[in-house]
Amino acid sequence: MPPDIRVDIMYRRHIPGRRLLMGVRFTEDDFGVTHLASLFHQDWRALGSARDVVVSYVEETSEPYAEALAEDAHRLAGSNAASAVATLWECATGSNYQLDAGKALAWFREIATICESRLSGAGWSVSSPIGESPYGELRERVVAEIDQIGPRLAEAIDRNSWKGIPEAVASLRFCAVNICPELAFRILLRVLMEYSCNIDQDRYVGFVKLGREFSYGEFVVSRAEFLIS
Repeated sequence: MPPDIRVDIMYRRHIPGRRLLMGVRFTEDDFGVTHLASLFHQDWRALGSARDVVVSYVEETSEPYAEALAEDAHRLAGSNAASAVATLWECATGSNYQLDAGKALAWFREIATICESRLSGAGWSVSSPIGESPYGELRERVVAEIDQIGPRLAEAIDRNSWKGIPEAVASLRFCAVNICPELAFRILLRVLMEYSCNIDQDRYVGFVKLGREFSYGEFVVSRAEFLIS
């Protein structure tokens, strides 16, 4: 992307005539906390501690990925909704890494600090607080998608996890309303895949349309296509 139209995540520039977007379009695939969560698979403990996994990811990835992760982490930590944040993380990791609610906000603050250290070392400017999500006008659409898939998702979690997560759908809804609708939608996609929740063609088409609104790369939504039944 040419430098004159690049919009960075943590320090945005408004380009006249262009909608203000997160600088997430550096990749065709996933990014941020949902990308990190994918590393917490069934065998993640073979990689070391949870912090080791984060440090390795941040050190080995490019600066835009670290920046995207820092923004997500700041948003979650700044929500002050420890229980909902712990539930979101548990769901995003497919129940492979659970956080005590009392430690959830600190976990994401630590992730943000790791990212900012990496960015500062690379000469990238980092600013916080993040500020309000630029996607407020899409909040109702994301909430509608969560509400519509909610009962089926709850059943899939009960069926495909070793224990139920009663607050999963409510936490996703909370994220969309109170934290960031874009982040909530990305976590929704991750959770649907983690718990093998089937979706119909119309639901998938709606996801694709929302993905375009968020200017996602090609595979952020399409990787969930296998769930269509």
